[in-house]
Amino acid sequence: MRACLVTVLLGFAGLCWNISPAQSQPLRTALIISNAQYANLPPLARCTASAAAARDALKARGFEVVERSDVRRGEFDAAIGALAKRTTASPPSVAVVYYCGYAQEFNGRSFLLPAAADVKRENDVLTQGLISKSLVDSLARVGDSSGVVLLDGFQPPGAPATGFARLGEQIQPGSFAVIGVNNDAAAQGPTAAAQALRGQLAGDEVSLEKFVGGMRAELAKGAAGTAFFVAATGRPSFLVGGKPPPTPVAAAPPPAPAPTPPPAASAPPAAAAPAAPQQAMVDEDRMSDQDRRQVQLVLATLGYYSGRIDATFGPETRAAIRRYQFEIKAEMTGRLTAEQATKLVNTVR
Repeated sequence: MRACLVTVLLGFAGLCWNISPAQSQPLRTALIISNAQYANLPPLARCTASAAAARDALKARGFEVVERSDVRRGEFDAAIGALAKRTTASPPSVAVVYYCGYAQEFNGRSFLLPAAADVKRENDVLTQGLISKSLVDSLARVGDSSGVVLLDGFQPPGAPATGFARLGEQIQPGSFAVIGVNNDAAAQGPTAAAQALRGQLAGDEVSLEKFVGGMRAELAKGAAGTAFFVAATGRPSFLVGGKPPPTPVAAAPPPAPAPTPPPAASAPPAAAAPAAPQQAMVDEDRMSDQDRRQVQLVLATLGYYSGRIDATFGPETRAAIRRYQFEIKAEMTGRLTAEQATKLVNTVR
């Protein structure tokens, strides 16, 4: 009986030893979005092959991989939201987002095109596209997470550019590295970026910095089109391996402070200069024409709107409001509450 008990206890101890290191590693998750079949644009066969290559490379290194193909606008938002929620629930976490599909520049901003996009005029991307920067921003807002956003873009026929060059200038370095590549739709097989993933994730330990440097060197060989890179900043992060985060140690209580002597009489401090008051706005139904024009002007200044400043909240204004609501993580109703309108107009003051 005693021998059996010892055997059981030793077996249990061995089980705990095997599980503990795994539990201490951060969550590693990936979202792969492949838009290969467009309703109103030529198909992108390369995206099917590229997404498969990216999926296999990430799964081989232990990432949880979620795949979405030929997504519409709402499905795009939902997939990004689900990833942000997943990483928020399991800090610290490492996430990789891979997108393959069309991208288009308008008014100095880059937009990713969902599979159902029907861009007849350039400004149609305002109502049908996803602002590329907002994808990065939505992940950057997740506390204690890091990773990579890899955008494998293709320029739609007749479009001026993907906008990735501008995007590289607009992104502020943060905990997520960003790589954007302009590809040739006429070429065959997976993109250079997708093919490079497996090699750059190889090894027992791959830091985010090492990964970005390796991708930069690989894509500079000429097999890819033009690319931009935004390196991550902040604490060191590892896509593969790395030391687990240290277990927090309870701090010793600070010594009791010495008694404070009574303050000497002195002149009262000068009053701080009052902060500039914010402009308060009202709900849409109570806005004056001047209020509405101001809203349109600010939306245009921020790059969401390119229509007339006429105080009429038509379809283009509604779409611009939804873009703004997405960036502030509000319900995308297309109608501004007083709180949202106040925040909007004070953004550019």
